[in-house]
Amino acid sequence: ALAALYGGMRVCEIGCLGLGDCIKACSFDAIKMSLEGYPIVDDEKCVGCGACEDVCPKNIISVKTMSERLLHFNQDSDALAPCAQTCPAEINIAKYISQIRNGDFIGAVNTIRERNPLLLSCGRVCPHPCETYCRRGIEDEPVSINQLKRFVADMEMESGRRIPIKCLPPTGKRVAIIGSGPAGLSCAYFLRRLGHEVTIFEAMPKLGGMIRYGIPEYRLPKKVLDWEIEGILKLGIKSHTNVRLGLDFTLGSLISAGYDAIFLGVGAWKDYQLKVEGEELSGCYTGINFLSKVAMGESIPIGRRVVVIGGGNTAIDCCRTLVRMGAEKVYIVYRRTKSEMPANKVEIEAAEHEGVEFLFLAAPVRITGDSQGNVVQLEYLKMELGKLDSSGRRRPVPIKGSETLLEIDMVVIAIGQSPDLSFAKEEKRLKDLSITRWDTIDADDETLQSSIPYIFTAGDSATGPSLVVDAIGGGRRAARSIDQYLNGKPVTPVPNRLFKKHIK
Repeated sequence: ALAALYGGMRVCEIGCLGLGDCIKACSFDAIKMSLEGYPIVDDEKCVGCGACEDVCPKNIISVKTMSERLLHFNQDSDALAPCAQTCPAEINIAKYISQIRNGDFIGAVNTIRERNPLLLSCGRVCPHPCETYCRRGIEDEPVSINQLKRFVADMEMESGRRIPIKCLPPTGKRVAIIGSGPAGLSCAYFLRRLGHEVTIFEAMPKLGGMIRYGIPEYRLPKKVLDWEIEGILKLGIKSHTNVRLGLDFTLGSLISAGYDAIFLGVGAWKDYQLKVEGEELSGCYTGINFLSKVAMGESIPIGRRVVVIGGGNTAIDCCRTLVRMGAEKVYIVYRRTKSEMPANKVEIEAAEHEGVEFLFLAAPVRITGDSQGNVVQLEYLKMELGKLDSSGRRRPVPIKGSETLLEIDMVVIAIGQSPDLSFAKEEKRLKDLSITRWDTIDADDETLQSSIPYIFTAGDSATGPSLVVDAIGGGRRAARSIDQYLNGKPVTPVPNRLFKKHIK
């Protein structure tokens, strides 16, 4: 019955004749008749056997198994609001908002968790692209979709009681998840719910990947992340930390240990270098390196006048972290204009409000040090916009004679990062793993299966740096493909999948 798809107590009233055949067919006492003469389905008792569907004279009952529910992706035939089309995790937004409106907070959490196991984290860090396309915004303001998600997620956490999560019976299949960022955690969560045995292998001291070590405490408190990850592990997922692929274990050792498939979610931890003179000076850091040191509680001498180079979310996170750590003056140097900054606009405004000074159309050319090797100056060129480049944006070109010196004592270079796939060169079993020219794992765009059939990937290691919610959606898609592979089925894309078609 519909409860198997949507959860909770559901009334079957559209087109129902009220004959009660479904009630007689149910062997689990999961269907009762309402006072209005319509069947009510109790999801707690429904096992999705399909007996009610078989006897319905109007053929209006549609039973979905748990695996069908977990692995459903938006289809061309689905009647979806623009917000739901936009969500990378494909959450049923309209449904959980309706549940919140009706006071069904548990139902709302369950609805979100059918697609996104990291609702606490997303409620804090997601830039909510869904709200950009909210139809309510035409009239006045978009619905606060993300804040509503955070509201019910926080309610569960603050209650101290976890809402039970069902898993299918054991399949006997084993999957190794390498990397515990949002893609790895998402893939592990959905595979475990499908009944597979899952073990996570993480190189860092704690689970969480980039959402632990790359997102500052003020945006995502570690106690919140810990509670969320603990809930995922409680499903029966094993984990090993401080273990690195190629050093502490190998692909061969995993295969020998009986793992049937492997998910690579190693993230994008390798910071790009600026490639200018002076990067090696004391007081120079790279973005992810700096944020991870802060997250691990390492002592970092913070300068009085600090410059952060870059225009993305990592650069903004570094700026706002430095302000909180006591830097007297924080600059951000970006070679393009403010409108071209890829960082979240809300975060840019917050940084401005906190006193960060933005230097636009400025390209660093040299970092100068004193006789002790400490940073003392940044030299940059002022830029102007020239002709269009391959991305369709006007290319910044230097203005002759515009060299400018900025007195500083610390530099953080946050101009982007890529996956560190050096392990692929060190193991014979990975010699056939195809790598793109962007140093990401080359995988099928839809199935996320790599050039090695039993290896799958998602998240930053497949796409390069992207949103947390993108990685979560990718982890679920990879889980679908892995499930196909484990069941001996052809690994195929989602048929008739909807690709974010918006009504303008």
